[in-house]
Formats: sequence, structure tokens, C-alpha cells
Amino acid sequence: MQKKLYNRWLVVLGGIIIQFCLGATYSWSVVQLPLQKMFNWNAKEVSLAFSLALALGPILMILTGRLLDKLGPTKMGLIGAVFLAGGQFMTSRITDLSGLYLSYGLMVGTGLGISYGIPIATCVRWFPDKRGMISGLAVAGYGLGSVFFAPIATYLVELHGPLNMFFYQSIYSLIIVSIGALLMRPAPDNFVPEGWIPPTTKNLNNPTSYSFTTREMLKTPNYYFLVIMYAFATIAGLMIIGHASPIGQQVAGLTAIQAGSVVSILAIVNTLGRLFWPTLSDKIGRMRVVFFMYLISSLTMFSLNSLSNFSLYALGVGLIAFCFGGAMGTFPSITADFYGAKNVSTNYGFIFLAYTIGALFGPRLASTVVVSSGGSYHLAFIVSGILCAIGAIMALISRPPRSPEK
Repeated sequence: MQKKLYNRWLVVLGGIIIQFCLGATYSWSVVQLPLQKMFNWNAKEVSLAFSLALALGPILMILTGRLLDKLGPTKMGLIGAVFLAGGQFMTSRITDLSGLYLSYGLMVGTGLGISYGIPIATCVRWFPDKRGMISGLAVAGYGLGSVFFAPIATYLVELHGPLNMFFYQSIYSLIIVSIGALLMRPAPDNFVPEGWIPPTTKNLNNPTSYSFTTREMLKTPNYYFLVIMYAFATIAGLMIIGHASPIGQQVAGLTAIQAGSVVSILAIVNTLGRLFWPTLSDKIGRMRVVFFMYLISSLTMFSLNSLSNFSLYALGVGLIAFCFGGAMGTFPSITADFYGAKNVSTNYGFIFLAYTIGALFGPRLASTVVVSSGGSYHLAFIVSGILCAIGAIMALISRPPRSPEK
């Protein structure tokens, strides 16, 4: 008698739940200023903890990728929950900067890195027929969490203070991530849904039948091509997300309240982009979708300096965030299509290093340009627009790697 397969949609639900909780980390901006006032620290000192936590993400995905196959997504998810919640609890007891860096930068960053890659790697193995849509759903949970938990964090900080906010955050992080982890199951080896035939049309998605090891992937020039192309999207997206409010006030003449509302709009459209573009990539092809995302981002970047009112500015930066979210949702599927689903957790960790590049250069590009130019962001828009245009061209000429067996 054939063993009944686990319902793969429960895996998707578990992945969304995990990512939804991880999105709470984007509420950091709510606690940064209260922490500065509480301990008399400056912004640079405090924000370093958040930067450390984000930078550890891709690195931990790489280091724990192989453990995912050995321990399974449930155990790995529970380990991630313990690190995440434990780091938040330790942050609630800090008394100095070193404690903040250890608890939030190292512990929370480790929990984020372990937990983030599990839903992506597990879901794409269960859904070779809907990789784009499923990876988009998985990472969309992160965007939804950032929208949902920010007002909760604001309320807790105002009522109980920043340290107690981390204590309460540790409780719901442990519970929510654990629930998501318990729903996760590994897909059977070389799983193919009943009745599904892999596409053969060259212009669409034609997943490789060969599973590249990470070492084999790093030997292909296609890997470095993808990382550079992905980095161009993250540079543009993170530059706008990190500076949306000051750019709005400087370029479009917005009030502080109007600029703040644009930040909320960005979070919503970023989430929608994570759903729309990857789903579309299942129908028209990954690289076609990447081409359109980069083209829209490029044209919008070139026009940002002329968006002189609230509606036009919100539309402009919304389009960039929409396409940035699409890149975050589409590149996991590209990784699985190009290099196989078996090692996608570790392999995508190496490709996700593009996010680290974007985090280092995107926001800094804007701040450096505005300081050197006496207050103008125009050159930063031009540079990022050119990078997105190059990315669009790269998408047109991008090809999957040849497997070593060929």
C-alpha cells in the first residue's frame, strides 16, 4: 500500500508563519531612538546591532544549509526559534553596548539566518510546478510581518519601554516560529507532483535535472552573473527603502507626516511585489519577469527627481519597492531552476550575498551623494538607474549553466 504524502500546502502555511514572525525584526526603527535616550548612546552605535543581525543572515544560510538535509526543516526551525527568542530575551536584559551587540547582533542575527532560508528551501522542493508563486508566498510573509508587528512594537515601547518590548517579542517569536516549524516536512527526493510534466520551452522555466553542489555552482560563471544582477536590484531597493522619508521631504517637498505614510506604503507594495512577480514568472518565464522589473526600476529612478508632489512620489518609490519585492521573491526560484532544488538552501545563501552587497552600498550611496552635493540625491538616482538598466540587459542574455555531467 502506497504511503500517503504529506499535504504540501501545510508546508507553505508553515513557511508563511515563520517568515511572518521574522518580519517583526523590521520594527527595529521603533526601538532605536528609545534605546538611544535610555542609555545615552548615539544612532551609529545603536544601529550597528541591527546591521550585524541583517549581515549574519546570508552567512548563516550558508553555514546551516547542509544541516537542513540532515536534521530536517522542523528541527532546524525549532533551533532558529530558540536563537531568535533567546537573543530577544537577552536584549531585554542588556546594560551596555557589548551586550546589545552580543544579544541582538549575534543571537538574533543567528536566529534570523537559520529561520529565513528554511521555508524557501523546503517549499521550492515541494513545488517544482509552482516555484515562483510558492517562493513568493514564502518571502511575502516577511513583508506582511513588517506591516503587522510595527504598530504592536510601537504600542509595547510606549507602554512598557524598549527593553520590555524585546521581552514580549521573545515570547511570541518562540511560539509563532515553533508553530510554523512543526508544520514543515522535507519533500521526498526528486519529488514530482502527480500529472506534472516539466516544461521544455527554452524561453520559459526549464529546471535542471542535475543538482549542483555549492562547490560546483561556484565554478560556474553564471553564479557570479546572477549575484551581480541581483545586487543591482538590492542596491536600488534598499537605497529607496532606507531613505524614503528624507528623499520625500527633500525632493518632493513632503511634510514629515506625509513622508512617514510613504514608508508604510512601501512596506505594503513590497509585500505585493513578492507575490505578483514570482507568480507571473511561472507563466512567462523568470528572466522575462526580471527584465521587466529592472526596466521599470530604471525608468522610475531616472524620473524620481521630477516627482514633486505626494501622489507622484508615492507612485514612484512604490514602483521601485514593488520591483524590489519581486526580486526577493523570484531569485530563490531562479536558483532552484539553474542549480537544482536539492542544495537550494546553501546555494541560495551564496546568491543571497547580493543582499549584503545592496545593504552595504545602497543606503550609503544615497547618504554619500547627498552630503557631497550639498543636499541633492539626483546623482544617486542616476547611478542606481544605470545599474538597473544594466541589470535589464543582463536578464536578456542570462542563460542557465551547463551541468558538469554534460
